[in-house]
Amino acid sequence: MIDETTAGLLEAAGPQMYRRNAFRITGLPTYADRRTVRQRQQRITPALELGADVDLGHSLPVGLDEVRAAFDRILGDPRRRLVDELFWLWDAEGTANGSANGSANGSANRSGSANGNGPAGPTCECPRSLHTDHDAAVRAHSAALDMSTDDLSAGWGDSEATQLWTEASRLWGQVLRRAVFWDHVRHRIAVLDDRQLDESVIDTLRDAMPATLVKPLIELASTASNTADRLLLTKLAHGWPLVPSSLVEDQLEEAAAPHYESLRATAKRASSQLEGGDWDGAAGQVYEHALPALKQLEALVPHARHRRTSTARNDVAVLLNNCATAATDALGPGANLQASKWFRTAGELATDPITQETIRNNRDGLRNMMETFNQIRTQVDQLVAAGRISLARAMLLNVKRQLAGGPGTEEIDRMMDDLRNWPGAYGRSGSGGSGTPGRGRKVFALVVAVVLLLLLARALTGAFDNDGGDSGARPGAGTFVLSAADAEENDPVGGCIEQETDWEVGAREVPVVPCDEAHWGEVVAYEPLLSAESTYLTRTYPGVDQAVALSRFRCELVLARLGTEGEGLAVKNTVPGEEAWGLPVRSPLGGEYTTCVVHRADNGTMTEEDRVPANFTEGDQPALMDTFSPFIRDNAPVGSCVQTKKDLSAESVDLPIVPCEELHWAEIVGYPVLWTDEELPAWPGNEAVYARAQGACEDLTKGVPNTMQRHVVYPAQDWWSGLDTPIYAMCAVSYVGDSSFGGGL
Repeated sequence: MIDETTAGLLEAAGPQMYRRNAFRITGLPTYADRRTVRQRQQRITPALELGADVDLGHSLPVGLDEVRAAFDRILGDPRRRLVDELFWLWDAEGTANGSANGSANGSANRSGSANGNGPAGPTCECPRSLHTDHDAAVRAHSAALDMSTDDLSAGWGDSEATQLWTEASRLWGQVLRRAVFWDHVRHRIAVLDDRQLDESVIDTLRDAMPATLVKPLIELASTASNTADRLLLTKLAHGWPLVPSSLVEDQLEEAAAPHYESLRATAKRASSQLEGGDWDGAAGQVYEHALPALKQLEALVPHARHRRTSTARNDVAVLLNNCATAATDALGPGANLQASKWFRTAGELATDPITQETIRNNRDGLRNMMETFNQIRTQVDQLVAAGRISLARAMLLNVKRQLAGGPGTEEIDRMMDDLRNWPGAYGRSGSGGSGTPGRGRKVFALVVAVVLLLLLARALTGAFDNDGGDSGARPGAGTFVLSAADAEENDPVGGCIEQETDWEVGAREVPVVPCDEAHWGEVVAYEPLLSAESTYLTRTYPGVDQAVALSRFRCELVLARLGTEGEGLAVKNTVPGEEAWGLPVRSPLGGEYTTCVVHRADNGTMTEEDRVPANFTEGDQPALMDTFSPFIRDNAPVGSCVQTKKDLSAESVDLPIVPCEELHWAEIVGYPVLWTDEELPAWPGNEAVYARAQGACEDLTKGVPNTMQRHVVYPAQDWWSGLDTPIYAMCAVSYVGDSSFGGGL
């Protein structure tokens, strides 16, 4: 059970915390004694009951019930009254018009008795500056809330409201850090003289007030009308003084509960439609409702920091994947356009590696099916052009028998209808036996090959867990060395890989085709993983997570710096194993390098026009990478650098990452694991997690000069909801003055 002080804080927290303050509503000064409060109550309440127009000292639209509740709050439990005192003006003249937006006129009379005949003024012996600073904080905070809640549809940007929030944050931080503030609270406890008030109330207020003050920002962020405002409000919340970032994250997730619930309801409706065979309707629910809800969640509780959002994204990805699979199973090639779109969106949403792999395999299966049917159409066209219509019909009938009514049957029927409508088709029905025997045998063999290809595509469609496979003989087949132990032994960049399945993980070479033929990807670079500029990148094997992260970073950087030549492309990379580190090699790259292969982002077929020109102008763009993903290997690597200043505790998605030899703001120095699965305790609390993270980061940065500052990012409580990802911290270092620098630490 929560105590009354905490209950009072919970009641106060929210966008109406100042508008519904009991002292503001009644027009009473915060130091008014019980006699003064009752006298005012006895004057005002009967007049309001009679419907009279009563001047309460403000223009707030309040009714009789609110005024009664405000008096009851002041005269009731003293702990709740004390909360309202702290969130309203302390100087008497500052309440003359009941508005926190005005300024105090004249000087407050600090003499007199709090239990005499009427309030003569505050009796505490606080420094005058404390009351001035406190009231300035209340005015700024109240004005910010009034402006923000009056126009929820207005964009923020560099608005006056944003400036007021920044000022309120600064002023409240200064006030709460002053010891005399808490002396004032002790004084008020003594004046109120109630046995329910003791020193424990101060401890409760000291712990809970910062979170109470930031709570309105959280609620405004959850209801903001656009993504930009939501991002700005969450950034302001993360910057609120004396509030741990993890606590802000917890409050944000709590505020996001309606979005999670809306998403869950949408997924339930879509799943029901899919079970009923309406995959179009189910996918429509995703695009119309689920994706907008996910966009709102990403701005409020990004999936890189919140497991619940990550799970929600993955659930929607699975749903879309199932829609695409159902459509493909039912329609075969007829599902291509919609299924390809759904697979593509599902791949962008998926956060679980197993889900990601399943979606890739399913997309490969659909692509292989389409390639097979395209080959069938090509063979039919060739047979018709040669006058062999009856043989084309026989081939299609054979394929149809093999399909046995499965996916693709309708497509074959359409081809057969086209043959029936072909001019002179029936008049040539006997021509299948004419012509040279050699040519007839060749065409028959071709028919058999096509049928086998079709059976392969059908197997992929029916069992989407398969890895795929070769879909036929390669014209102009050759081999290309792209992953030798010594980069000196690799072929020059520029080789074209026919299909993704030709690239086996860890293989030294791949089969290639001439680049003027259809292909899947192109080898564009061999990139070094080490750097003389960073003490964190050495020829000692960094472990599989950092090997993966380093390889991905170098190839993402290559893609970013292709500029316009890289539009519409994505990149894949090799990852050298432990044996590649520290070997004596001839190449300047060493054995610690990665091979980068670009391909179309939609995994479609590349042509000669898609090739990256050998003489492209390399740009200076950063790679966009995360710094607090569920898995360490998905983050920017240790020894890479953040290009421009960021709030690393609040921003962890798509940060601008560059090599440290380039001008940058901060260097990433480590992702220390705080607890393993075997030793993971129950949630130990924010302070314990932060202390462990800070200690781990200090160990990684011993010897760093005092001109530099550490950035320690640690996991919030929601990371304790499962054991499938590591509990780790992120450590970075920048100059105290936030100046940019080149070179590593």
